[in-house]
Amino acid sequence: MDYKKCGIIGCGAVGATTAFTLMQSGIFSEIVLVDIDKNKAEGEAMDMNHCNPFIKQTNVIAGNYEDLKDCAIVIITA
Repeated sequence: MDYKKCGIIGCGAVGATTAFTLMQSGIFSEIVLVDIDKNKAEGEAMDMNHCNPFIKQTNVIAGNYEDLKDCAIVIITA
């Protein structure tokens, strides 16, 4: 599997839906969630990782802007 990383800025309804849809697609092996509310990003990442047994394995983490530097794409939903 090629290593592909995606970043999503904003973990509201649009950001969370985008992350889940990308998980289902199997395009990325890692998704980084960044939000002004770090706890929100961490909660969404934990929720997304609970889906892994049912779809293609994707590592979802809560991160910061520094974690986005090697992403193939960054989606801004904020």
